Amino acid sequence: MPNISKDNESFGFVSNERSGTRGWLSRRELLRSAAGAVLGAAGAGLCSAVGARAQVQGTMAEGGTLPFRLPMGAMDHLDRNQYIHNMEIHSHLPDAGSITVGGGEPLTTMWARGAQRLIPASGGFIDISDGRKPVVVNKGLCKGFVSSVAYNTKLKKWILINSAGSPITDPNPQYPHGQYDQEYRDRVVAFKGPKGIWNYDITDPTKPNLLELFSTGESGQGTHMNFYDGGQYAYLDCGWDDQLRMEGGEHPFSQALMIVDVSDPAHTKEVSRWWVPGQRLGEEAEYRKYPFAGDHAAWTSNHGGATVPKRVEDGGTIGYTGFGHFGMFILDLSDIKHPKPIGRVTHPLEGMGGIPYHTVYPIISDAKHPHLQDLVIGVFESLEPDCREPFHTSYVINVKDKRNPKIIGLFPRPAAPADAPYSDFCFARGRFSSHDIQSWLAPGLMRPEFVALTYFNAGIRIYDISDPTDPKEVAWFVPPRDGNMPEHGTVQDFNSWHRGTTENVFIEWDRNLIWVTTHEGLYCMSTPFLGKPILEPRKVQKWSVAHCNVGWDEQTPKSVYFGRPLSQMG
Repeated sequence: MPNISKDNESFGFVSNERSGTRGWLSRRELLRSAAGAVLGAAGAGLCSAVGARAQVQGTMAEGGTLPFRLPMGAMDHLDRNQYIHNMEIHSHLPDAGSITVGGGEPLTTMWARGAQRLIPASGGFIDISDGRKPVVVNKGLCKGFVSSVAYNTKLKKWILINSAGSPITDPNPQYPHGQYDQEYRDRVVAFKGPKGIWNYDITDPTKPNLLELFSTGESGQGTHMNFYDGGQYAYLDCGWDDQLRMEGGEHPFSQALMIVDVSDPAHTKEVSRWWVPGQRLGEEAEYRKYPFAGDHAAWTSNHGGATVPKRVEDGGTIGYTGFGHFGMFILDLSDIKHPKPIGRVTHPLEGMGGIPYHTVYPIISDAKHPHLQDLVIGVFESLEPDCREPFHTSYVINVKDKRNPKIIGLFPRPAAPADAPYSDFCFARGRFSSHDIQSWLAPGLMRPEFVALTYFNAGIRIYDISDPTDPKEVAWFVPPRDGNMPEHGTVQDFNSWHRGTTENVFIEWDRNLIWVTTHEGLYCMSTPFLGKPILEPRKVQKWSVAHCNVGWDEQTPKSVYFGRPLSQMG
């Protein structure tokens, strides 16, 4: 580029369509031309028409949004190889992934009787009593998407609460803008199916008894992932009408928090609702205060209801709830009919894309780990495959001061295996981010320094948070990729790989077993960091959350065993 003197410094761009000349106008030329009436008037018009408009709109009136461009290094096929570090596979149940085992999504997910242990899946259960021989027991017996399983001590029954909701507008090759493709949005909005929760008595899982379909409203999204620990209340991730605003493309409407009384799961009663000011349509002044307002990419919705470490009926007053880009809120539940936010935290780099605080997981510490008390894990989920949105990680959050929670640690970004055909998981195709954490309610005592996160295309990652300000990765497993990626694929082909492969994880603390769900199947795994695995069936002696599942095995009638002979139950 030639040097330009100060007098000839470029100032504006002009175009003469009639003569075909185009070029930059120097400052001297512009000043000289301003003395001429004709060109001066034209210059004034140019400045007022173009300059003023540029000041208001910037370089582009609408700007850009997600998805970003595909990275240049992205692979054109899926890697069918397996990679493992500091972990061992004990069993593999193929095709179980089609019924998606729950783990930390939701946070309470195990049924037990004697030495028999079941983890619920979409519409059925998988018997994991013997770590060497997991068995699909039944399939499709329960309606809805698995939400929460817990033993209700007062009723002396195992209760399953499943979610019921409308389809999502997940962006795909046919509708890349999700809800902003009007045809796609209209089709989802027209959904007339059930929205709310399905409540089941699963004391005998072979004969689940539907107690109630509780409707949260005829319009809106219904529920997705709810929190229920067997007590009086359930905390629903709930879209009760079509006035809850969703900024991103994944849903036509967002979800907020609905608290319901399930003392009698056959007659659920609404207790209260809470949403972030600005979340509802019509609250424009509040919504415009957020920098992501109007970006078509932010998750302006609740996910996971609210996690309540101590039941309100037992004197608990605190709930933790993730509302995406609005932040994680700490709620005062001392008046259960009027939840009140008292603390909020966000990370300064949560600009757009994904789901911040997809899951909020309170660490249960002990006298040996006093420095790990008052911590929660905020789990992030990406939404766009192939790193076509900013990369975010999960957080360690100190909540000792409930009015001023602080992010004190970031989980490190997983590195690609040295022998993989890609240098970064951005290129491996599919989503790349954390998604799920181990179940909060599980057999045995929680190891507070141990965190397992599923990472979609990066598999399962195991972390040591002994220093919560600096989590360390200690083990990982990346299973072979499944799915179909033809050159000219269908939406079904896209859906077969765009989420990656690894979805959920469940840890049995008393047997040191790690159950990992992929789209292809279920793996039983262990790591030396957790301890020597116990694969044989064993009775649960205690649960990670002391007040949950109390009295779960006061009576163990032989008739409830199924799927295996009693001789295999230990």
